[in-house]
Amino acid sequence: MTERILVVGTGLIGGSLGLALRRTGAGHVVGFDADPATAGRALDAGALDEVTADVATGSENADVVILAAPVGEILRAASEVASRARPGTVVTDVGSTKETIVAQAERLLGSDRPFVGGHPMAGTEGEGIAAARADLFEGALWILTPTRATDSSAYRRVNTLVTGLGARTLALEPRTHDELVARVSHLPYTIATALMALAVEQGDSRVFDVAAGAFRDVTRTAGTNPRIWHDIFATNAGAVAGEITRLVHVLDSVRSALEAGDLAAVDDVIARAREARKRLPMKGERTPATPVTVEVLIPDRQGVLAEVMTALGEGGINIEDLWMDHTPAGGTLLVVVDGSSIATKSIGLLVARGYRAAILEES
Repeated sequence: MTERILVVGTGLIGGSLGLALRRTGAGHVVGFDADPATAGRALDAGALDEVTADVATGSENADVVILAAPVGEILRAASEVASRARPGTVVTDVGSTKETIVAQAERLLGSDRPFVGGHPMAGTEGEGIAAARADLFEGALWILTPTRATDSSAYRRVNTLVTGLGARTLALEPRTHDELVARVSHLPYTIATALMALAVEQGDSRVFDVAAGAFRDVTRTAGTNPRIWHDIFATNAGAVAGEITRLVHVLDSVRSALEAGDLAAVDDVIARAREARKRLPMKGERTPATPVTVEVLIPDRQGVLAEVMTALGEGGINIEDLWMDHTPAGGTLLVVVDGSSIATKSIGLLVARGYRAAILEES
């Protein structure tokens, strides 16, 4: 039987999801958007099989619901899903902040409609359904944020769904996600905005005449939708503020070195930054998959899936697939990773947490 997948929000991410889901044959894609015209354009673009008039109605027969609305609207949509979705419906989201969303969505949806937080680290300079692409998630990182309440079957279902779109998954605790994304995404936007504000502060329009490519590259995100960033800052203010404080400390150290004429200290900062920059992977870079299964013995207690997944995630391990076999005393979690070296690293991370783990040898 074909799965029914409800996509709530049909802009860039929701529209790309619809295109990708339909291209891979993942299911019958139903779409909703607060702007009916946007949903209509998504239907015309081939991102949807059908449009629903409201979230609650669309949820009634959905097997999976993906909340792709702006961050500020995700919880409202989750409440509508909770009002009509049948028990067993799996719900996930694509919001770029997680701690508040995950906690509230779990409360709203309860255990009958399991929620798995998610965040695809993908996008384009364009906005809306017009910029949607079926290949947007190929090679992209898709962060999943399990908690003690996360259902293992729901987690696997979401993991399988997004890896089927070509993404690679990484599990992080919601708070850890927010801290890391504040550093690599929310802070850069703040810097871009501050630089543009500084550029026009003196009222000298010649600044735009002399602006070179580097300035355009650094300030590119200052041109993105301010509504999106309002919601992000509202739900991740503490983490962003903390990263600003750390950045100010680094800038202060550079300023002090310049004022003191200590160019050796400045050179040291530049050299360390240059070496760190080399560690960034190329966009879409991924080692060809060589699946290796790690067998983990787990006790029968709440939260064990989140512990294992986040332990691997914090070690930078991408999960290709997983499943769990239950027994009255606990069970076995089978985690598929890419290559024997990653499997060995995974075992080390898990053993350090007190788990028994080993590579599952094929018979």
